[in-house]
Amino acid sequence: MSKSPNGHLMTESFDGKEEAFLDKHRETIRKQAEIMLAHSGADIARMSTEDIQKLLFEFQVHQIELEMQNEELNRAHQELIESRDSYAQLYDASPIGYLTLNEAGIIQKANVAAASLLGCLKEELINKRLSQFIDPPDQDNYSLFLHGLLSQKTEQVLSAKIRKSCGSSTPPEYQYIQLCEETRWSQPCDKNNKVTYIECCAKVVYNDNNVSQICLVIHDVTERKQAQETIACLNDKLEQKIRRQTSELTLTNLSLVKKIEELRCSKHQLLEREAKLNSIFNASVEGIITIDMTDIIVSANAAVETIFGYKPEELIGCHINKLMPSSPREKNHCNASRTVKMASQIREIEGIRKNSSIVPLDLSVAEFSIDNTHYFTNIVRDISLRKYQELQDKAHLDELAHVTRLGLMGEMASGIAHEVNQPLAAISSYTQASLNLMRSENPDVIKLTEILSKTQQQALRAGRIIHRMREFVKSHAKHRSTADLNTLIHNATDLCIAELKQNGIKLTLKLENNLPPIDVDHIQIEQVLINLIRNSVDALKSLPANQQRQLSICSELIPDNGIQVRVKDNGPGLDEEQQQKILTPFYTTKADGMGMGLSISRSLISAHDGNLHFNSQSGKGTTFYFTLPVRRKSNERN
Repeated sequence: MSKSPNGHLMTESFDGKEEAFLDKHRETIRKQAEIMLAHSGADIARMSTEDIQKLLFEFQVHQIELEMQNEELNRAHQELIESRDSYAQLYDASPIGYLTLNEAGIIQKANVAAASLLGCLKEELINKRLSQFIDPPDQDNYSLFLHGLLSQKTEQVLSAKIRKSCGSSTPPEYQYIQLCEETRWSQPCDKNNKVTYIECCAKVVYNDNNVSQICLVIHDVTERKQAQETIACLNDKLEQKIRRQTSELTLTNLSLVKKIEELRCSKHQLLEREAKLNSIFNASVEGIITIDMTDIIVSANAAVETIFGYKPEELIGCHINKLMPSSPREKNHCNASRTVKMASQIREIEGIRKNSSIVPLDLSVAEFSIDNTHYFTNIVRDISLRKYQELQDKAHLDELAHVTRLGLMGEMASGIAHEVNQPLAAISSYTQASLNLMRSENPDVIKLTEILSKTQQQALRAGRIIHRMREFVKSHAKHRSTADLNTLIHNATDLCIAELKQNGIKLTLKLENNLPPIDVDHIQIEQVLINLIRNSVDALKSLPANQQRQLSICSELIPDNGIQVRVKDNGPGLDEEQQQKILTPFYTTKADGMGMGLSISRSLISAHDGNLHFNSQSGKGTTFYFTLPVRRKSNERN
């Protein structure tokens, strides 16, 4: 038997009904017996003893039969009680909710599972309308469901959401189930984890009093509904993800198509560029020779045959010194940093033709890498024709310089004659004094020796002047040697000193001491200095007599391993038009000038790897600058 309070209440209810039923049954039997006895017409008083004994025997048999029937009824009653208790236990222990409603939808009976679903105790459900537990959006469906059930008297099914309105706590035996339900569906897609879904199957039945009742079977389909919603949500998310990925894949595909098209265009351009480079490579008049890190030739163009006499295929695999024994790579093989530095320079070297003749070359080197392997491309140009032309130009320049020097001597003749006349007059005076001393009776030998010594000095002075004039004007082959630039400046000013004095010009020399030596042609550098000094003299002649005429010559060491010389005057300067044309051949500001002095001077400085320029402001004078490289050491030349 069930010992729960709910089961006990149900048992007591059933016991009362059974006792009433038995009492009613006994009363009915007694009345039937009295009626049967009245109809039999038997009178015990008139009966004989034998009839009474027979009647008593029948009564005893009938009593035994009744006792046996009573025992049978008690046994059936006990079995009925046990069946009733088993049904009550199954009714309340069932996981499926059962409700009994009247026609008005009021709950008459409920089991524990139904009470748990509705969130109430069993006693709280009795006499409550089921509609108050139905979620408002499903109220219309519930009303139609109830109406159809009562009108059609057929089994009906309703799916709805319910809300718990009793406010009582969930029975302990269902708290664990509810907790599992809540934790099971706490997923991102679980939007309704606090809603209970039910499915009701209902049927109309009639009780003993022929009153219709509604029997409801309630199934908790929350898990299934939430699973369906979760699946629908996941399907929606999956579809969104698929659409997004499809869109991304479409964009990626378009990007890949675009990149493939770009690669195709790049490949086409690369092939075109390669074809152009190959045509340039083979049509170039310059020899292009590529070598690896071991100086082995890996490729050569067609121009190499014109320059060296070898066909390109003859050179593949040969060492580069077969063509250029003095190439920078060969000289600086052990110095990688110097090799990289040489790659950006153009150098003159000598190459060897197939017939063993020497060919002058301009060489530039370019470095590149393929798959981490370094290569060097040697670009060579045959400069034989240029060298021959340079020799011709230099010979022509020497001739022009010689003619210019002769012209300078002609222009300076009066000043130089005056300069030579001074020692000659002194010699004449000293000679006359010596003769006078010798004619005296007691000649002063010491004084005579002193006078003769001065005569010798003046003669040497005149000889030096004539020697410098002769050296300056004579034609000579170009010859460079080591020289001190300050000495050359002194030599040039000595030749011009008479003209400077004649025109009242103050000369100032600002020469830096201990200048490094230079490798130059002495006469040509002196010619440049004399040209610049005489230009300043001509400019200073135009100044008023009362204005100080100043000429300064400066020398100094400058960065980049060079020496700069400045020749500055305070003459009237040059206007903008004169500045544009002053270095142009045959342009002159003199009435009787040829316009070749500055042009030839610039050519002479350029021939010495220097440069000549000027700076002038109208009314403030002019400064001419020229720079010359210092003499390089032997290891720097290599």
